[in-house]
Amino acid sequence: MGFEEIATKADLAEMECRILQAIHGKVESKDRTLNIDEAVKHISAKNRGTIYKLTSSGELAYQKVGKALVFWESDLNRYLARHRKSSNEEIEGKAALHSI
Repeated sequence: MGFEEIATKADLAEMECRILQAIHGKVESKDRTLNIDEAVKHISAKNRGTIYKLTSSGELAYQKVGKALVFWESDLNRYLARHRKSSNEEIEGKAALHSI
């Protein structure tokens, strides 16, 4: 059984996000919550409609508090990591790991 069979795509995206944050020194000790307007800014979405679409399709995790949507910063970062386009150098590095 290979590593890919144990870890899901979401698990791998989360690991990649945490590694990149650690490399860039952006690891926060506390995970904070954001309201919908802060979430729009955090992922550079066009508007609230984009966020609503992502939550209704299940692509973006959220929590409901009363009628308001609340987002964990780490969930938004995982969403961004899953939709990140790898550089040629990163792709070559991953290919090298798979050939081992």
